[in-house]
Amino acid sequence: MRQLIKFSFFDAGNSVFPMLVLSALTSSYFVNHIVADEQLGTALWQLTIGIAGIFIAFAMPYIGNAADNMINGRLKLLRLFTFLCILFVGCFYFILPNQEYVLTALVILFLGSVTYEASNSLYNSIMKNCATNNLTLSSGIGFGTGFLGGVLILVLLLYTLILPQPNLFGISMDNYLHLRFAHIILAFWFLVFCLPLLYFSQLTQETAISKNKISQKIKSLIWDKGLTNVGKYLIARMLYMDGLIIVSTSVGIFGTSVMGLSISQILMVAIIANISGAIGCYLFGARAKNDKNTIIITLLILSFIVVLISINKNPNAYIVLVVAGTFFAGPLQSSSRVVMANLIPNETQGLGFGLFTFSGKATAFIGPVCAAALTFLISQRAGFAFSIVLLVLGAFLMLKVSYENN
Repeated sequence: MRQLIKFSFFDAGNSVFPMLVLSALTSSYFVNHIVADEQLGTALWQLTIGIAGIFIAFAMPYIGNAADNMINGRLKLLRLFTFLCILFVGCFYFILPNQEYVLTALVILFLGSVTYEASNSLYNSIMKNCATNNLTLSSGIGFGTGFLGGVLILVLLLYTLILPQPNLFGISMDNYLHLRFAHIILAFWFLVFCLPLLYFSQLTQETAISKNKISQKIKSLIWDKGLTNVGKYLIARMLYMDGLIIVSTSVGIFGTSVMGLSISQILMVAIIANISGAIGCYLFGARAKNDKNTIIITLLILSFIVVLISINKNPNAYIVLVVAGTFFAGPLQSSSRVVMANLIPNETQGLGFGLFTFSGKATAFIGPVCAAALTFLISQRAGFAFSIVLLVLGAFLMLKVSYENN
């Protein structure tokens, strides 16, 4: 149980990157205060995330395989990429509200996204070492704690730094210094919560010393006279993760640019949504009997919610829909990593979750780039709604995966 607590604390720390950098605080700051045109800013943000996804998709299987073949390699590389990600989060402090900083901000976003995805993949690869006998419940607790960690840091930022005028730290609002300083706090938060797992855990690793080339290892996992269940699952996840990337990276921008909410309001929505996501993770983790079924059900419900968000014009309804969507998005991601962990051998968890990352990022250009194109050519509503196609296709292909919870 102690290992699970430390594992969950890490989730509470690293959640600041997808929740606040990609989706809420940093993305809204970039679109509203750095780029002159909101529509162009949204497209650039989505495009950069897509490019970073392609890069890490092809690199991560090699990184994961190297981690499998090193003594305690998963933990060592987890430390490296975690500290790099923390560094890049803090670098957003130096991005002034000026168009001259657009390229610099996008470079930091690219590097932060790459190191976050690498650290998150390695983090997932040690889940079995930290979990209890019920992997579904353990994963749900980890994800739920991540959502609650997001709530705590958002409340801290809102009521000490963003809402009070003057703020409790006495930081000037000139050049949005208070918003930029928030990234220093986020970096420190990430650091504090990752340390118990990185340096105070007793993790054992079955080292997979093999003379086989990585291409042979990958083939044995995904192909045996046809696609294996791992191969079928990775294709399904490739599609629905592209859709989820569009939703998660655009929902905050959609709220400010389309629904007219302020950054402070978006952060308040994020607080409520994170609580909803935590509840969803805990409930599904405790009650779900089959993670494959959880994935299919949550994908279909999320697709319907995205339809409603895309056509909705009421800010209050938008808030309700975002909260409801997060309730199901948490269990979707939690169950996704459980399915992968159960489908691959313990000694190749690094490579397996490298492929897991590949499946979520290899076609990352399809989702964000198509969404960016539709946003630029038609509207932000059209770009956001494109995610529905990918979510539904992913749910359909999941039906082809033969899977029973271990």
